[in-house]
Amino acid sequence: MAKAQSRSSGARSGAAALPLPRRGHRHRLLLQQRLRSMLFWPALLIALLSAALVILSPPGIEPHRLYLLVTGLAAGSLAILAAWFGLRTHVTCWEDGLRLRFPFYEVRIPYRDIKSTRLSQLGRQFPPECESWSRRHFLEPLFASTVVVVEVNALPAPRGQLRLWMSPYVLSPDSPGFVLPVRDWLTFRGELDEFRSRSHYR
Repeated sequence: MAKAQSRSSGARSGAAALPLPRRGHRHRLLLQQRLRSMLFWPALLIALLSAALVILSPPGIEPHRLYLLVTGLAAGSLAILAAWFGLRTHVTCWEDGLRLRFPFYEVRIPYRDIKSTRLSQLGRQFPPECESWSRRHFLEPLFASTVVVVEVNALPAPRGQLRLWMSPYVLSPDSPGFVLPVRDWLTFRGELDEFRSRSHYR
């Protein structure tokens, strides 16, 4: 009986001592997903229609062939960029810190630099009435989305420099920090809290 209890407690302690994975799940930002949904399919349709007209060459299309080629190439490039931006923009918890990945830029935030995390809504961080019509139209489906606000001691780079590489709606408007709209915010918040708590014991 004592041996069984010893084995049981040993198994429990062994399970508790299991190391945290090197990184968490990759959570794509909803802002870039929204951009992709707006641009990808229309651009792809225009590219395919232009290509079909060039290949089939119906009567009267010859004088417009060059314009169709340019339009098709531009639309195809836009579709590829929209898809690539959506895939390349995400946030992930790593063992050494939080990483925000953008198409041409990466932000690394050590856990010791994170002051706090909290839940909010995108519309509370960026009130719709304060946005221009075009931006309000773009953000309309996302205003009610739950976001994870990560407040930091200081931004890793000047705010103006960060705005060159990322959407302004990723930067917290009222304090140093980041506004992260992800679909599975519950899992992401749990991972972030777990990685932060584990980092304190290293």
